[in-house]
Amino acid sequence: MKKYLIVLLTLFSVLLTAQNVFFLHGISVPNQYRKTFESIQVEYLSKMAQDEVDAGRMEGWALLKRVQGIGNSSDYKYNYFWVHSFENIDQMVNRRSFWRNFKSKFGIERSSLGKVEYGANGRYFFKTVSAFQTGEVGKYVILNDGRPKDLNKAIELSEKAGKIFEKNAKKHGMTGWGVATTIAPQDMHNPSNIFFWDIYDSMSGVMKHMAYESVISEVPQEMNMEFSENMPNGFNHRNICEILSITKPKM
Repeated sequence: MKKYLIVLLTLFSVLLTAQNVFFLHGISVPNQYRKTFESIQVEYLSKMAQDEVDAGRMEGWALLKRVQGIGNSSDYKYNYFWVHSFENIDQMVNRRSFWRNFKSKFGIERSSLGKVEYGANGRYFFKTVSAFQTGEVGKYVILNDGRPKDLNKAIELSEKAGKIFEKNAKKHGMTGWGVATTIAPQDMHNPSNIFFWDIYDSMSGVMKHMAYESVISEVPQEMNMEFSENMPNGFNHRNICEILSITKPKM
């Protein structure tokens, strides 16, 4: 199990570490369908996504599950996120719907595995700016997005903080971090233009990060204040997710 988790973290970081592009596909799955949904995704769809990676049509794929028991579930639009990562924009926009080949690969209809209905869903596209991964075990990821007053300044401060995070990551159980800019959508319904992810090996690490402890305490106070002043409204969304499934890199 430990070996599996190490691979899981490393691969999730590969999805978002390179100077690549990716999109999050948020989906809402009602309680009565979650077990069936997770089974289909982990046991079947992950294998089809792996085929895409092996064929060089996609860099990586992951399934994230928003951790329950934090806040009121009605406040959150999505409870699962697919991560699709690509080498560049051309590869991303020319992607194909690989899940449509379900029957040809497995010899059964996907509907035979059980009924699943969905609620809200939406896709959000990003370009990675800077990131790191340590190679240690990681199980949870915080997804953050917001809109600073000055995007370039936010990126500059984030890259400086990222170097401090990386230097002190092992001490605090942080196993990966990154920052990206928003490609789309860019409108009144989605004002965020910057996106961060923070990967930890435990829920304790996640909660300490959310409490501005952990690696954040290693950043000089004036830098933290400068970042906060540049993003006075804080983050628009902060989702704490468990990593359920992920593809392996192309060999």
